[in-house]
Parts: sequence; C-alpha cells; structure tokens
Amino acid sequence: MKEKCLIDTSLLLEVILEGEAEVLRKLSEYILHVPVNVLEESSFKIIVSSVLESLKSEKYSFYRIKEEFEKGKGKELVAKRLHLLNSIKDKLVVLELNEDIFEIAKEVVNNYRLLPNDALIAATCKHYGIRKIATFDPDFKRVNFLEVITLENDKNSGKELQKIGR
Repeated sequence: MKEKCLIDTSLLLEVILEGEAEVLRKLSEYILHVPVNVLEESSFKIIVSSVLESLKSEKYSFYRIKEEFEKGKGKELVAKRLHLLNSIKDKLVVLELNEDIFEIAKEVVNNYRLLPNDALIAATCKHYGIRKIATFDPDFKRVNFLEVITLENDKNSGKELQKIGR
C-alpha cells in the first residue's frame, strides 16, 4: 500500500509558476494530499505573481497589487495558472481543516516556531496521520513528527528554494 504524503505550497508553486511538472512525477510512489489552506495560499501567490509579471515589476504594495488585480491586470495569466492548480488538485486528496487542527496548530507555533499557515499545514499532517511532507520550505525540518521529502529538480540541482513570502 502506498504511503501518504502532503504537498506544500512551495511545491505547487514550483510546478505552476516555474513549469517544473517533473517534481510531481517524482512523488508517484505516494498518495498525495493537500489541505485547503495550501490551495488558498497557492491561489493567493499565483494572483500576486501573475499581477507582478503583468506589471513587469518585482515589488508593489499589497494594496496596489489588489487594485491592479481588480482592474483585470494579469487576468489571462491568473486564469491559466488557477486552471492548472485546479487540474492538479483534482488528482490529489483534499483535506479539510477543523477546530481540532486549529488547536494542534497553536501547539505547533509554540513548539516549533512556525508561522500560522505553516503550523496549520504541520497540524493537518498530525491530525490525518501523515508523516511525510513534500516541500522546498526548510522550516518543516524543525518539526519532529514530519519527514521532509527532499526533491531535486534539474533547474535547481538540489538547492532548496526560498519560500515565497506572503
């Protein structure tokens, strides 16, 4: 029987924004899971990066990005990338969040010094009995109940990617 593995935002963004589909193929030995908050965070970062690409800029305030998004900036790119996210999601087991996971997440924040969204991801793993996580985010290595699946891709030659901040 295949083992469960949770997919983190950093991995989804590598596939969608960088076109590194091979990363997902390398996980074919696992039953892949994704929590709802990872899908939300991925959607948010897809919108931000798509608007910034359309503006041909690397930095704008959140409110400027929101304003430009509402005006339709990057509309086609956002639609294409969100469609790809949905296509990937349809091949994964989507995990719901609940109050128990939220309670575990508060402990994870205190014990491992993870930011709230990462703590929710780790707490989701604990709640659903998932021990492996596929991510490029080194912060999860601090969590003693998780095993980080390290993936190499040709472009990065095994170097970990920096987390894209929110």
